Amino acid sequence: MRRFSIPVEDFDLELTLTCGQTFCWHRLHGDLFEDPSRENSWFYTFRNGKPVMVRQDQPDELTVKTDLESSQVRQALGLNKNLQKVFSRFPDDKELEKAKKSLWGLRIVQDEFFPCLISYLCSPQMRIPRIKKMHNSISREYGKPVEVEQKSVYRFPTAEELSQASEEELRSLGVGYRAEYISETVDIIQNDFDSDKLQDFGYEEARKYLKQLHGVGDKVADCVLLFSCGFHEAYPVDTWAEKALKALYPELHSENYDELSRNVRDYFGQNAGYAQEYLFHAARNDVIEL
Repeated sequence: MRRFSIPVEDFDLELTLTCGQTFCWHRLHGDLFEDPSRENSWFYTFRNGKPVMVRQDQPDELTVKTDLESSQVRQALGLNKNLQKVFSRFPDDKELEKAKKSLWGLRIVQDEFFPCLISYLCSPQMRIPRIKKMHNSISREYGKPVEVEQKSVYRFPTAEELSQASEEELRSLGVGYRAEYISETVDIIQNDFDSDKLQDFGYEEARKYLKQLHGVGDKVADCVLLFSCGFHEAYPVDTWAEKALKALYPELHSENYDELSRNVRDYFGQNAGYAQEYLFHAARNDVIEL
């Protein structure tokens, strides 16, 4: 692998990769979400089957090891967005301003489609560390081991590789009833679904297309669109997001997901997903009171 540096601005690698949006990045040594040192950790993921390793030694610089181009690393970490511009286009909002001050540097990642999708199919009624554990179990059982820095790590399986797993075998990995979602979705992807089409759609059409996959409802579709496909207007509404909307923006809340989605996009604009992620993480960490 080549080693090179990428200059960065307004970016916090640790916060971005451990805030709960991604299950596709891993800490090379230690658990992604629980690491006592939290200093100069190497993180890794895979793009096109190739490992990518990153570390933030300085606030304005990333150290990278990979055979991929720096542009692919920047895309994966959401570095192509100008964070100052994103926030300058939001309405004046004291709660979002609090979240911004506390969490500045948090970016929205762009993970590969399939591992992101399967991770979020594991997410219903599950806490973040448990989802991560499911993701890792699937990787170890059906992915391929790759040697990185003299350490054996696992690439997440492709749809073809995961199709070898029966629903019963998936259940044995602890995914529970979600095994049905995974098994049937893998079958659809292999036979009658083209994720590349998503880039040709507008947001609402893309969400509708994703929902033909088994187990993919509005929230899971929005997560995949936001954290994998670059639809930054997507605003996933899970328990925490809904709690924040009810408490802070009752005029935007609706029991109808389509209406709620339109309301938050009308209010926050084309980067509503950034508002969601900052508010979501701020609420979970008591930066803002609900």
